[in-house]
Amino acid sequence: MTRSDALYKVLFAIEIALLPMVIFAYLYLPEWSMGLFIAGILLAKIWLELFKDKINFSHVIIDAVGSIVVFATLLIFFMVIDLINVALGVVTLVLIVIMNIFSILYFKKNLPEYVDAVDYCYILFECLTLIAFTFLTYYSLITDIGLFALIMTCAVSIIYKIYYAFKYTKLGNIFRRKK
Repeated sequence: MTRSDALYKVLFAIEIALLPMVIFAYLYLPEWSMGLFIAGILLAKIWLELFKDKINFSHVIIDAVGSIVVFATLLIFFMVIDLINVALGVVTLVLIVIMNIFSILYFKKNLPEYVDAVDYCYILFECLTLIAFTFLTYYSLITDIGLFALIMTCAVSIIYKIYYAFKYTKLGNIFRRKK
């Protein structure tokens, strides 16, 4: 295990460890303190992206699990306390899970550059949505816009990856006519 690999795993642990602190801050601390812990999750996420090794499969899995766990916890929590619309939260969560499953399945696949660009936009919108979550108790429109941006980038990436599966893999051969 290299030094950056160990640092990556420590940052992942910090990101996950701050999730219960968000709920604790909402229940027992002043209203503004919840945003501090979400900002800590955001900082850990940014540092994770800086230290991520794109060719290391364990980093891809850790990134996918971290993204799913963070957004599942925060979205479910905010839906329970009625700060986010339930339908919007469920659709966002389902697309985030599918997007991260495809990122694991398409590891080491040569996808076109615009699909990689959409995946980088997804990472950017994850960070921007976490920024919006820090101010959610004060103003929720920014969070709705961030969730909509996540939905759009996930949908575009998923649609192209399904298209890629049908066009260039054996799965597509099942549905094509033989001449």
